[in-house]
Parts: sequence; structure tokens; C-alpha cells
Amino acid sequence: MRFPIRYLVVFALTVGLVSLATGAAAAATATSASSADPGTNDVTVIYHGHNIVPTLASHYFCHTRDYPIVRCFDSQPEVEADLGLTEPLGSDQASQSTAMPDDITPASGVAYTIAYTNSNYGGTALTVYGAIAALGDIGWNDAISSIKSVNCGIPRYYVNANYSGSYWQNSCNVWSSDLGSYNDTFSSVINEA
Repeated sequence: MRFPIRYLVVFALTVGLVSLATGAAAAATATSASSADPGTNDVTVIYHGHNIVPTLASHYFCHTRDYPIVRCFDSQPEVEADLGLTEPLGSDQASQSTAMPDDITPASGVAYTIAYTNSNYGGTALTVYGAIAALGDIGWNDAISSIKSVNCGIPRYYVNANYSGSYWQNSCNVWSSDLGSYNDTFSSVINEA
């Protein structure tokens, strides 16, 4: 059976319009989902000038000064150079929560916190400014084992996303080399001066 050309054209246009409408509806749903859910891939992670998968940020040394752009490097000194800062280094800090040593001059500027993947400030690090509602968006969900508060930053790390659930809070310039039962439990953070 042969169909006249006009029927084929109408059929093709109908299929095209239905596909277009379906695609637009899916895009609108995705957009509304990402605006309703805090941090669903609105983040851009840059490693040596190239975009990488955001959840890989925990494999590097990164900072969130320009959040939702996260900049990552191979070492903490590279982060410090990008920020124009010097990470405070203390003497032996054996206790769980220790104030920053008096002989250390913190970097000038705004308050921030440095989170580490290992206890005793080891492993990779995330220098946090402000707040992050979903640490999982940048691969840092349940990955923090020690924290430094710098420039009188007062970080509050929550066990749930969206700043909910129980939390760990450091005071001004307090370093926590071990988080005890909070080790590897944080999903969001607010860092205030």
C-alpha cells in the first residue's frame, strides 16, 4: 500500500513534534529537579584547567572559594598558591581538639576550614569557604577524618545533606586531628567567621 507524500510529511512532522515535546518535558523535569535538590551537578570541578567529573574532587587537593566552581590540584601548596595563602602548620598536635599554636600566623583573608581524608591532617584536602549543601556532589560525602579551622573559621559539619542531622563544630582556630565517632560521616558543611 502506498501513502501519498502529504501523509508521510504529516506523519514525520507529528513524530518530530512529539519527540521534541517529550525532550523538552524531560529537560524541564531535570531542570526543576536540580533546582529543588541542592547541588545536583550544578558544580564544576576544574583540575589543572580542565573540567573533571565532580565526584572525583576528593582524589585531589581542592578549594571552594569560587563555589560552585571547585578548583583542584596535586598538592596543598598548589591550592595555597592559587588562593594566595599559606596553610598553617603546627607542632605535634596529639589531642583530639587543639587550638592553633600561638607561633603560627594564619593566612590573611576570610575564615575557612581545611578538611582532610585521613586523621592527623593526612590524605587529600578540601579547603572550604562558605557552605556546601551536598558534599557528595564533589566526592567528599563520608570522607572527612580531620579538620583545621583557620582565620577563626567556625565550621559546622553535618552528617546529613542540607545541613541536617547531628553535627561537629570547631571553635575559632581549633584543629581536630581525629573525629572519633564522626569520622567519615559528614555530608554538608557551613563555615562561618
